Amino acid sequence: MFEPTTIALLIALVVAWVGQLLLSTRQMRRFYARARELRTPDTAMSIGMSGTNWRRKTYVVVVVDSDNTVVASERLAGFTVFAELKPLPAAIGLQLDDLGKGTPPPAIDEKTWAALEQAAGFIRNKKSSSTGREIE
Repeated sequence: MFEPTTIALLIALVVAWVGQLLLSTRQMRRFYARARELRTPDTAMSIGMSGTNWRRKTYVVVVVDSDNTVVASERLAGFTVFAELKPLPAAIGLQLDDLGKGTPPPAIDEKTWAALEQAAGFIRNKKSSSTGREIE
């Protein structure tokens, strides 16, 4: 019915697909475990993303303290499932309301800046819904 070459090719494709699924699940678990490590008591954490399905995506984790100052930030960007979160020291010390606004600092690229803006928006929305008022 099928040639041995066709069967071998189908088996190789299934093995590659299962391998990719396992490795991407492992990457996701490492990502969320590291994000949980960054969050400490009395802080707010959010994850932002920029990019599309057709272009490389960039994810950032932002942690802000009660004064809305960024106390921790890490970035995930890469082409493979072996990419890991890396510190983003240029964002530390920035105010929540400054993230993603205007021109990014020299050490932060446009895509990361857009992901920071999204993460900051999530934190602002969460804080405004918990206090019942908008955060300025």
